[in-house]
Amino acid sequence: MLLKQNLFTGSETNKKVSSMNYYSYRLMIRENADNHILKCRRLYHKYVDDMYVKIETERLTFIRLNQTKLRSEEYIHLRDAINTDGNAQNVGRMTILPATYIGSPRHMHEYAQDAMSYVRHYGTADLFITFTCNPQWIEIKQELLPGKSSIDRHDITARVFRQKLKSLMNFIVKHNVFGETRCWMYSVEWQKRGLPHAHILIWLVEKIRPNEVDAVISAEIPNVQVDPGLHEVVIKNMIHGPCGTLNQNSPCMMDGKCSKRYPRTLISETITGNDGYPLYRRRSTADNGKSTIVKLNQQDIEIDNRWIVPYSPILSKTFKAHINVESCHSVKSIKYICKYVSKGSDMAVIEIGAENSNDEVTQYQMGRYVSSNEAVWRIFSFPIHERHPSVVHLAVHLENGQRVYSTAQNAVQRAAQPPSTILTSFFETCQNDDFAQTLLYSEMPKYYTWNQSSRRFIRRKQGKPVPGYTDVYSTDAIGRIYSVHPSNDECFYLRLLLVNVRGPTSFQQLRTVDGELCGSYREACQRLQLLENDAHWDQTLNDAVISSHTHQIRTLFSIIISTCFPSNPIDLWMKYKDYMCDDILYQIRNRMGNPNIQISEEIYNEALISIEDMCLIMSNKLLIQLGLTAPNRPMHDAFNQELHRERLYDLNALKE
Repeated sequence: MLLKQNLFTGSETNKKVSSMNYYSYRLMIRENADNHILKCRRLYHKYVDDMYVKIETERLTFIRLNQTKLRSEEYIHLRDAINTDGNAQNVGRMTILPATYIGSPRHMHEYAQDAMSYVRHYGTADLFITFTCNPQWIEIKQELLPGKSSIDRHDITARVFRQKLKSLMNFIVKHNVFGETRCWMYSVEWQKRGLPHAHILIWLVEKIRPNEVDAVISAEIPNVQVDPGLHEVVIKNMIHGPCGTLNQNSPCMMDGKCSKRYPRTLISETITGNDGYPLYRRRSTADNGKSTIVKLNQQDIEIDNRWIVPYSPILSKTFKAHINVESCHSVKSIKYICKYVSKGSDMAVIEIGAENSNDEVTQYQMGRYVSSNEAVWRIFSFPIHERHPSVVHLAVHLENGQRVYSTAQNAVQRAAQPPSTILTSFFETCQNDDFAQTLLYSEMPKYYTWNQSSRRFIRRKQGKPVPGYTDVYSTDAIGRIYSVHPSNDECFYLRLLLVNVRGPTSFQQLRTVDGELCGSYREACQRLQLLENDAHWDQTLNDAVISSHTHQIRTLFSIIISTCFPSNPIDLWMKYKDYMCDDILYQIRNRMGNPNIQISEEIYNEALISIEDMCLIMSNKLLIQLGLTAPNRPMHDAFNQELHRERLYDLNALKE
């Protein structure tokens, strides 16, 4: 009514309307109405986006402003700083975005690692499901006002999709439509056009056998006479494109080819492809396959099974949406899928200058892309990730190397009395609990809960009773020990001991083998035969000394100790050090004019310096960090000066 009133306001408008015919008049009303709706829609989207962006900005600002007040530092570094000069002002790290912030890169990486923990315990997942919101759902349309569409009410879309997703998970997990479910996880993301979709991984107790895939997943057009309801859902939601030669402007086209590899090859039976994914049965029309007619650019096009996205008939017919179902039992595909499920939302393409290289909060903000649908979802506090069973993260740190949260006021007290960590509490539990002494570190969450307030492990009070022990119950909880890069050698070997040694009571006890305290965790791993034999690296160097130049042998040795992490690099050095010094000895003999000079510690030191220089280029690590003796740089300078002095002598005068 307001729009109609505006059209007839003013003499100019009256004259314009009076000169129109009926068709032009209706067309003008429609154009003005469409522009008005489009303007209101843009204002609505901008309002929703701005609301959540302000919420997220406040959260990120809190993290940035509290970097100096709530500092994270390894305990041993904090203690050393306090003991050195008593100054707590320079203790801390760069501006970090912690894993506790939902959607941060660290948060997504942790979920990917948790998914791989499921793979480690239960093997590869059975089903990979992508569930996409359907804006034509009756639950959405019946809540809209006349003339409105789902794009005008993202709150309704978010609420309905949330309920549909819960219903889908209950349908799979509780009603066991594919069989009993062992564990599951999903992540919610948003498409470019704004509609939410969920990536779901399902682990079943009874694995889907290759001859059972066709009973669960189909990639064919259903028979319209047998099941007209399923045929309608598949035709509306499960046809890809068409793209390629039929439609070069399709969004999936990249460099003239479909990025989703459609159209697929017609095949009479389901087989396993080279990439680990099954090649589903797609029969041709000559082999009893079906086809249908779809409209593309006002033209009728015949579509066969080559264009059908794999689906589950029971899920598609129940939820009437785009539900892509894939079998992902292959080891080749599971790592990619676990990362894909937890890759996070789309980010804008940006370039970070050097001034922001250490500010993770700024990097995250500059690349952040927020759609209206995601904004509503986050405002409602709907979960982005859910899973079962729970995964408990277990910290790994060296003795006096635990992470401490401190302020400038309590830094001295924290350094004197560091708080207990999950690892130190594990040691204490093993000292006082006989059952804990039978467990590995990663098995603790299955039988114990971590009490954050008291910072200690407590036996579970619910679950399955453990035979032979009173008041001990087990659950499905999984413990995941944080990964450590091999370049952080001592912490890496500590983690290796925690994975293999049951019931340790202290850091010293972990380094004790056959009643003898080892000097390092690496030595303890060697004596327990937990490290690989260096025979293959020994053979590699042995082959090299036969046919390679000396500098090539040094380069190969540098590559081995920098990137391959041999168990005992000192033994390799002692065995082949003479071969790595031949060219240095030859050069010195030529400079000195004395062919009788023999190899010495100074020459070995020159070779070590050359090797360390190459290791710094390759891995930015010193030899002392790679398990070798550090070279003597002052000896190198003195040796060069001695060579220079010897070369200043008049050899003819000395001979006379």
